[in-house]
Amino acid sequence: MLCIIALMAISCAKDKTKIENPMQKVVAEKIVVDSNRLFSNNYWELGEKLYFSRNGKITKLGCMMGNKGNFRVSLWDEATKNLIVATTINVTDSTKFIYNSISPVDVVANTRYVLSVNNTDGGNDKLYYIYTKKTGGTIFPFTNGSVTYESHHETASATSVFPLPTISDTYFAGVPDLQFEYEE
Repeated sequence: MLCIIALMAISCAKDKTKIENPMQKVVAEKIVVDSNRLFSNNYWELGEKLYFSRNGKITKLGCMMGNKGNFRVSLWDEATKNLIVATTINVTDSTKFIYNSISPVDVVANTRYVLSVNNTDGGNDKLYYIYTKKTGGTIFPFTNGSVTYESHHETASATSVFPLPTISDTYFAGVPDLQFEYEE
């Protein structure tokens, strides 16, 4: 009987799912940025190129935007620029990250993706956050947990499109996020 209980305990210990909401943690804990402002001067698809250090699943997409409204968050394959999954987030509190569950997307370690959000709601461009360091300077690349962010991407567009890389490495904007889950 004790052997059965011991085997069950070992088996359960191996099935621990870890959950990361990387950009939410970066913002909350001021990991690479310590300053933000609200901005809007156009319609934008805003995002970051990223990769994971381990295999896992993306189970939610989300964002934090400067206005309430409905905003499209998209996950793209960086190599092919093909859309993998997208969802429209109903932001009800502009000071918090809001997430939607999605059908789990398997991600492969070291494969590049772009996660983006469009700041258009009802045909109008809306406020979005820009995060920087007060002292200025480069923030990319940076790693939080299992996710490394390599560069900022953006394209002027009122609809969801693959955002192009920018030359700026001093800020991120939007702010799109995801929920990454893996077994440890």
